[in-house]
Amino acid sequence: MPPGAASVPPFAGPLFIVGMPRSGTKLLRGLLNRHPQVGIPAAETELLPDWARRWPSFGDLRRPAAFARFFQQVRDSAYFVYLREEQGQEVDPAVWHATCRGYDLPQVFEALLRLDGGIGPDGAGIWGDKSPGYIVHLPLLDRLWPHCRVMHIVRDCRDYCLSIEKAWGKDPLRAAQRWSDRVSLARSDGLGLGPARYLELRYEDLLDRPEAVLRAATDFLGLDFDPAVLSLKQPTENIGDTAGQARIVTENTEKWRTMDPALREQVEALAGDALRAVGYPVAYRGRPERLSPSRMLAGQISDGINLVRSDAADRGWLGAARFRARLFRESGSRDSGR
Repeated sequence: MPPGAASVPPFAGPLFIVGMPRSGTKLLRGLLNRHPQVGIPAAETELLPDWARRWPSFGDLRRPAAFARFFQQVRDSAYFVYLREEQGQEVDPAVWHATCRGYDLPQVFEALLRLDGGIGPDGAGIWGDKSPGYIVHLPLLDRLWPHCRVMHIVRDCRDYCLSIEKAWGKDPLRAAQRWSDRVSLARSDGLGLGPARYLELRYEDLLDRPEAVLRAATDFLGLDFDPAVLSLKQPTENIGDTAGQARIVTENTEKWRTMDPALREQVEALAGDALRAVGYPVAYRGRPERLSPSRMLAGQISDGINLVRSDAADRGWLGAARFRARLFRESGSRDSGR
């Protein structure tokens, strides 16, 4: 290093993995977590928009009593419910409080994620979060952590629509419109972050060329490549065609080629421009289309009912409705409900 030159500290986080649901975010997190210097929790937080809105109301969290009240206000968030119900974990507010290096929103969140991700407050390694919903909140992440990095994984919209319909009975046309809007928004926001802080990956490339893609990912994080990231320690999916698979399922692509031709044309009419922008082949050559606000609302209501139905077996109807309503309220939106 030249005399007088300042050394650049290694990147320690946060890393945010974003993308539409059913697009490989869990797979990417599972593979990156195999690197000894990465620790990203299994649970998705999705609560930052809600915390950002409410933060002044939480008071001076340096005081243990105020922090205890804060914890009581947030412990029913979908994230904490998932920890309790799915992982059998209960966050100890006293340990969380003691772990914080400071008590503003970024520092309190970091302490929580470092604990959950297995990287202590002074531990070496990269901490982060895998929350698909933050795909529409890159400016918020940038405001809270001006040094954060974002990996955006994109899956072919047509396969995304088939997967989300199979998993939860969701409306494929609403799914196509949301994919087009949100992927386009994230790509635009990513340009603002710049190539040093925003990396776009395609799910299909991860399956087809995992080493090349994961080398690009580790380079982006300033890490030496570790062959461990090429294999999963355990399955990352519990629904869909890759459920229970502790491997990269290379054949899980181009399901859309068996899609009903009329549905495929409709999906391509809604998302064709965005598909082409990301490099996917599109047969449709007609005028781009857009679902009306009333059609989107009808699809949203139907999707909400189906999500509650899918959770009811585990949480009961009332518990499932509360869980989904809380998650919807917390995750916020930058795109008027699209």
